[in-house]
Amino acid sequence: MGKRLLSVAAIWLALIALVFVYTDREEYLWRFEGEDVALVLRTCEQAQAAEEAAAQAMQAQREAAQARAASGEWSDGAEYSGASGMLPAVGENGGLNLMWGDYDVSVRYASPEPFSLSLVSALRQSFIGNGDLSVPAGEGEISARVTLTDSTQGLFLSCDLPEGARIEAVTVHRAGAGVFSRDLAAYAALAGVVLTALLALSWDRSPEGSRRRRDAVIVVCAALFASMPCLWGRLYEGHDLFFHLNRIEGIASGLRAGQFPVRIHASTLLGYGYASSEFYPELFLYLPALMRNLGVSLTVSVLVFEMAINLATAAVCYVSVHRLLGSRAVAAGASVLYTLSVYRMANLYVRATLGESLAMIFFPLLILAMVEVLTRDERQWPLLALAMTGIFLSHLLSTMFTVLFCALAALCCLPRLVREPRRILAILKAAALMALCSAWFLVPFLSYAREGISTSVVLNADEHVLKLGSYLVSFSGDMTNLPEELEDFAYTIGVVPGLAILMGCALLLLRRYAAGRAADARERLGDRLSLALMALGTLALLGATDFFPWSWACSLRRPFSTLFMQIQFPWRLVGIASPMLSIAAAWGYLKAPRERAAGMAALVVLSVILSGYTMQCFVQQEPVLAPQDFCDTRIKQYEYTYAGTTKSALEPGRIADGTQPYAVEDFVKRGTSLTCTIVNPGRGAYIELPLLYYPGYRAQMDGAPCQVQCGTNNVIRLFSASSAERAELTVWFEPPLSWLAAQGVSLAGALLMLLALWRSRRAARR
Repeated sequence: MGKRLLSVAAIWLALIALVFVYTDREEYLWRFEGEDVALVLRTCEQAQAAEEAAAQAMQAQREAAQARAASGEWSDGAEYSGASGMLPAVGENGGLNLMWGDYDVSVRYASPEPFSLSLVSALRQSFIGNGDLSVPAGEGEISARVTLTDSTQGLFLSCDLPEGARIEAVTVHRAGAGVFSRDLAAYAALAGVVLTALLALSWDRSPEGSRRRRDAVIVVCAALFASMPCLWGRLYEGHDLFFHLNRIEGIASGLRAGQFPVRIHASTLLGYGYASSEFYPELFLYLPALMRNLGVSLTVSVLVFEMAINLATAAVCYVSVHRLLGSRAVAAGASVLYTLSVYRMANLYVRATLGESLAMIFFPLLILAMVEVLTRDERQWPLLALAMTGIFLSHLLSTMFTVLFCALAALCCLPRLVREPRRILAILKAAALMALCSAWFLVPFLSYAREGISTSVVLNADEHVLKLGSYLVSFSGDMTNLPEELEDFAYTIGVVPGLAILMGCALLLLRRYAAGRAADARERLGDRLSLALMALGTLALLGATDFFPWSWACSLRRPFSTLFMQIQFPWRLVGIASPMLSIAAAWGYLKAPRERAAGMAALVVLSVILSGYTMQCFVQQEPVLAPQDFCDTRIKQYEYTYAGTTKSALEPGRIADGTQPYAVEDFVKRGTSLTCTIVNPGRGAYIELPLLYYPGYRAQMDGAPCQVQCGTNNVIRLFSASSAERAELTVWFEPPLSWLAAQGVSLAGALLMLLALWRSRRAARR
């Protein structure tokens, strides 16, 4: 045991040493010398002019928003006017674009008189803490620690230099960077977990242990190949990437402010907050959010998270199929096919749908659980509860699709369910346990949905279907420089299962026909199961095409049409088909022991070529976010807000009576909590704050409770009878007691889940 512990320790110590050796000592360091100083320096007059121009533009946005609200329009077409998205740390026209955190600012100067320097950003001044520097007369270098509470763009040093004074150099350095790279440490931690697992498998010297090691290497290699775009070190443009980046940043900001679980993304929308957590499950996004708060860059946090998704997908698929069919070779083949399926690759990289990609981890486990509960050992119902909970807490639309196909599978087994009602009871127990584990999300979701907050985007589903010929497209093609209206779902996006899977399914049919009645009992059992999965998978593929009458479904009266339109993209059914077809295809390639070597070679070669070409086309795009780059917190999505919210009219830190800003002192915002001193609070009937309104906010002025309502542009509006010249204002978010009770219920559900899984495992061994 001692030698084993030493070997594990040696792996981790070696990884730590490698991180220290390869850390870039100038990581997150920006130097400006000579003429380059002008890139980050402005006169006070220039800074004031930039602030006034930004204020005028914001006022125009505000007036336009009020005009739209008066006419009953929703917003400005859901587009965030002026949103820059992702920018390099040093702007093309000067200025710095920096993520939240502490920065050391150093200025080398020579001046006959003392002067002052200020770190400024137009309309973002409330994000800057300790941004003023007093520079004494003489020559030397002065340093200060500056804190950015939110991601801030357009940062400049503002000053009026005395006659004869000069600034020779400016250095900005992320505090703590350059000693031990947190980004490299994140990669090393994931590598350490994998290497430790492989090392532990090497301790078993039996033939069974050798087979386990072989399969583990196949699983890891499949996940590693699927992670090739992540190893380029930059995030590439994906359809939903920007939205998910802000979800991660929102969770990280909430955790820093002491929220757990995070209910309002305090950093999103320039600090106004966004209740994404109540409508889009975020359990698994806490992993990259924790990495962010440990100092890992946003880019690397997402890349490591995507690599972990690939690894989890490959491992879960292998374990599930091994238990399903009892064959290690077929399990390894299914893992390769599913992990490298074109649709899953497109989901993760082209569409950047982290929620749906997370849900796909649990699809193979769900297939195993349904087979056990419906046809084998119904005592394995905790697996069904685990799979459905994982899917539900990843992606709601995937939950809708999987419930539909689970109901279809149950309908096919209806005679057996009638004869053996204990199986129905097992399904009900799994559903109840899933509800308990998900209560912490379900209760807030239902609570806010009743408040009239927009919860979904409805689209004409019949406009987003595939043609049958689309399935002959074996990989996605060139996705660059194409307008959205010209994108082909199959070719440019890659919403197809892939030729490797389809060929395996065809091979299964041929082999089953050729075998006839000559197959042994085990083969016939595998054939029946594989053919059933292939039939359901084929039905899902047909459902993604015009075979299903989507036009008719979307023309039904409400609420039926709304249900179908909330599906948005019927081609999502390809994701449901992919695991079922992968298992069937792997059985087709590898069912015959004498031909397994050739079958595995063909399977791997086809998967690598097709998924490799898909990833090659993807990484030929321009990367949009490097580790040191800037990511804006403004988003284009209009769901999860009240009707009429215009995001482009949200001004950071603005406290006003609806028309004129108040004089504000000691403004401090920490997460969803806000404190400040307001001068002359009695001049208006109400005060509006820089927070979007959601039920649950509380406020006090000079210790007395304030009435909180929804104000102009759906920001928080407070009413107070205070007539004092100065008043202390405090605002915070307080989850209702029902939410807290739901969290306790979910914690109890999680413990019950662990107990049920342990007992079902013991039953399976017996």
